[in-house]
Amino acid sequence: MKSTRAGTILAVLLALWPAPPVFANGDSRTLEHIVIVWLKEPGNRAARERILEASEVLTAIPGVVALKSGRVVTSDRPIVDSSFDVALIITLENEAVLQAYLTHPLHVTLVEETLKPLVERIRVYDFR
Repeated sequence: MKSTRAGTILAVLLALWPAPPVFANGDSRTLEHIVIVWLKEPGNRAARERILEASEVLTAIPGVVALKSGRVVTSDRPIVDSSFDVALIITLENEAVLQAYLTHPLHVTLVEETLKPLVERIRVYDFR
């Protein structure tokens, strides 16, 4: 009987314990840095792979929480823009980290040595 009462008390305490906030779309304190890339040679598989592989270095930059990258998924839906080749989503701790990230030597080298030679156009979206 005592163990049942203790279990009930524990269950009530756990139910009342304040839980950390959960965000349906991720942590609202972080910043998403989205990079959309159009190649000079659209559809060039080797260029796509080079960008995807080279971008992994970004995870070594302080304040980078996550990196997701991939190739376009084509669609016939008129609302979907399938004109790009590669997209990156870099999750950063905050806006101050974004500023440091932009001038970090690993980012600068990626831009100068990989992106500029292969890329026709880049569009960036930053949001919280």
